[in-house]
Amino acid sequence: MREYRIKIVGAQYAANPDYKYGDQETDTVRTNTIAMLNEINASRPLVVLLAEPTNSRNPQAVMARALGRKIGYVSDDELPLVRPWLLQSERGMLAVRIDRVEVRAHGYLFVSWSGQESVSVQQESESDWAMWQTEQPLLPPGEDQLAEDEAAFVLDEVLLPRLDEADVPMLETYLRIWMDGSRHDLSREARQRRSSLIERLEMAERTEIRQLAAELKHQRTAMCSRKMLMERTGQWWPGLVASEGAGRLWDRWRQETEGHPLTGLLRIDTMLRQLPGQLYMDIGHLEVMLSRLYYLRIPRRALQTILTLLVLRERTCRELGITMHPMTTNEYGIDPTERAGLTEEELKTAFQQFPAQLALGLYSNMATLLASSPTWQKCAPEIQRQILAKQEKQEDKQNQMLESMERAASKPSFSGDLVLVKETNIDKNYGPNIEQHGGTLTLPDGL
Repeated sequence: MREYRIKIVGAQYAANPDYKYGDQETDTVRTNTIAMLNEINASRPLVVLLAEPTNSRNPQAVMARALGRKIGYVSDDELPLVRPWLLQSERGMLAVRIDRVEVRAHGYLFVSWSGQESVSVQQESESDWAMWQTEQPLLPPGEDQLAEDEAAFVLDEVLLPRLDEADVPMLETYLRIWMDGSRHDLSREARQRRSSLIERLEMAERTEIRQLAAELKHQRTAMCSRKMLMERTGQWWPGLVASEGAGRLWDRWRQETEGHPLTGLLRIDTMLRQLPGQLYMDIGHLEVMLSRLYYLRIPRRALQTILTLLVLRERTCRELGITMHPMTTNEYGIDPTERAGLTEEELKTAFQQFPAQLALGLYSNMATLLASSPTWQKCAPEIQRQILAKQEKQEDKQNQMLESMERAASKPSFSGDLVLVKETNIDKNYGPNIEQHGGTLTLPDGL
């Protein structure tokens, strides 16, 4: 038999159901957390572990419950140890006992159980990421990734092979460089390397080297903490979207889509909708989406493809003036040049039906329309010619009417008593040009 011991975290969220990532931590939140941990420490109840597949942050999450309420979650780095036991159980649950409770505002507890050395269960299937190993242009590696890769090389090739003989300040320096470079690396490789470094350091003979594992363990636990999510969405992600490499990629993408942003957006979303766990539906909540990407254990090459698509999508949404959100089918049809079932000729015909003055007023000699829809450039001269022709025809008609009125005004008037005026054929839009001056009437020619 073997003794297993794991950490339960997230007590502040269990004690305060309305408290979410990003919320301000108040005195009430801290008081409720400490009260719950004190109660658990005093009563030492039986704790039950069970999966929570509906968890929006991590579908692999395992919650801990005691006395009819949630008290926290299994720490992320220990999920691979716990989940096989849940899969082996007929009810998908595991009963554990409390070993120690750390009572404070961000407290936690340790639980343990005894079992066989190995658990014989079928391995959980992982997503097939082969389809994401594309040859499409990707975001170039940033300074963080370059520093991470450099530090990994020095650690693997120089320092770790002779760990107990290593220069401690140099080892600490390169561990720090690797940690800084990988703090936003959501890839499977970074996750595995972090755990491997911890294991190697903890096996060292020298105490000062074993102590270096502590910060790595803290980083592993905090990869999706509230502070890290705020930093990721407030600094790292905006910087990535605005980076020089993203700008070059965006220019290339605009050429590929020939200036049709909605068509490009549809192409991006067609790929992103194939992410497992309906991850596309979280696209409007970046902190949740990035967190779930981490827990999906995505290989770096596939992750680079996904991040590239997300960067292009955000820049496309900015160009269109819309927020990042899951799109419906109808929303891809708002651009007049991309509406299904409408040809260019049909669009041209529809535009020609505008009254000339309205068309010119709205589109200012086509400039606005051409700027938003380059497809119109092919038919713009003909449309503009016809609009100007209509305007010229209107002006000619008005000039003719004015000339007719001027001729009528120049005719001599007569005086006398007017008994009856017959209905005439004068254009009713303008009416007879009759002026009355103290009983004297002047009538147009022909009356």
